[in-house]
Amino acid sequence: MSDNQTAARLLERLRHKGLHLSATAEGNLQVWPAVWLDEATSELIRQHKPGLLALLSAAAVDVLEDDRHRCRDCYHLQRKGNCAMAAQGRLPGVPEWYTPHKDVLQRCHRFCALPY
Repeated sequence: MSDNQTAARLLERLRHKGLHLSATAEGNLQVWPAVWLDEATSELIRQHKPGLLALLSAAAVDVLEDDRHRCRDCYHLQRKGNCAMAAQGRLPGVPEWYTPHKDVLQRCHRFCALPY
C-alpha cells in the first residue's frame, strides 16, 4: 500500500472516531477535540503527517476555509462547561462566568486545537 493510501485510510479512521483534522498555513496539523487523542493515535498522526497534510491541503483547494469552531472542540472548554479564557479575562466583553453553547459554530480568536 502506498503512503498516500495509508494516509487516506488513517484520515478516514480518525474521522470515523469523530476527530477533525485541518492543515494550517504553516504546514502543521490541527486535531480536535484534542481530549480524545491517546498516545497511540498521536503517534500515528505524527508518522503520517506528510501524507495527511497532502490530503488535507488538496481537499481545501476548492473549498473556502471556514474559521468557525465549536467550543466542544476547544482546549479551553472546562469540564464544568465554562470557557477558561473568559474566566481569565482574556475575552474582552465576555463575563468571567461565560458558559458557551458547545455545539454552535462560532469564531473565537482564542480557539485552541492541539497542533502537530
